[in-house]
Amino acid sequence: MQRERWLVTGASGQLGSHVVRQLAADSAVGQIVALSGRGETGTPGVAVRHVDLRDLGALRAAVRDARPTHIMHLGAMTAVADCYADPAGAALANVRATEVLAEAAAQCGARLVFSSTDMVFDGSSPPYREDSPTCPLSTYGRTKVRAEQALAERPQALVVRIPLMYGFALNGRRTTFAQQMEALRAGRPLKLFVDEFRTVVWLADAAKALIGLARGEACGLLHIAGPERLSRLELVRHSAALLGLSDAHLEPISRLDAAGPEPRPADLSLDGSRFASCYPALVPGPLRAEALYEPN
Repeated sequence: MQRERWLVTGASGQLGSHVVRQLAADSAVGQIVALSGRGETGTPGVAVRHVDLRDLGALRAAVRDARPTHIMHLGAMTAVADCYADPAGAALANVRATEVLAEAAAQCGARLVFSSTDMVFDGSSPPYREDSPTCPLSTYGRTKVRAEQALAERPQALVVRIPLMYGFALNGRRTTFAQQMEALRAGRPLKLFVDEFRTVVWLADAAKALIGLARGEACGLLHIAGPERLSRLELVRHSAALLGLSDAHLEPISRLDAAGPEPRPADLSLDGSRFASCYPALVPGPLRAEALYEPN
């Protein structure tokens, strides 16, 4: 049987590091081409091919060279402030790169899975289903909507909206969650939103779900959602309880007091019932202690 050939963009990101690690441990996988603008995967034996998403020629060449059976498109310009400051760059990285990958996937017959975001909504009418109208509040969210639209007519493509993720990257990348856990363990003051809610998912669960979906036949759009609707404060407070740590130094603040040129959505909770009914074995679990320890 022919082994799978995977091309993963954003391979050195927090989610990408988990996808690459799980693929590397899978005997059905014969090749992993890990693309990223910077950084490494954190998985021994899987080196990064450094490709900037905005370099469309290099992106096309990477797909042509890899001849993948599966493309996992996780890469993006994700920082909300960066997208606001450079909307043209955000459109190039998040929209045009997705269009180019879709074209390349069609040419080589690869299955394409694209990770989108709950930030395509405005946070005013949760929980959001796949058919809920999009209404992003940020430049970042608007680019993701445009990328989704570019894939809408691609029969080999699946768009998966993913909520806020927690856990540690496998390549030592210092994510926001990693910094929060460090402050929690050290007992340092930590300000957290009390009025911003997400259906959070562990990185490892999200990676498992995406790989499973890539091997399936679903097309169109799906939501992955965790079973718990948590504020930023509740996420860290529940983490403290699981770790047996004090939460006395956690300070609740409002998203309305946060500095930034674009508003923060109040409640981006996703309805993941369609995904859960179709793929019960891939449904993310609740917040748990194993996700709260940095991997060795």
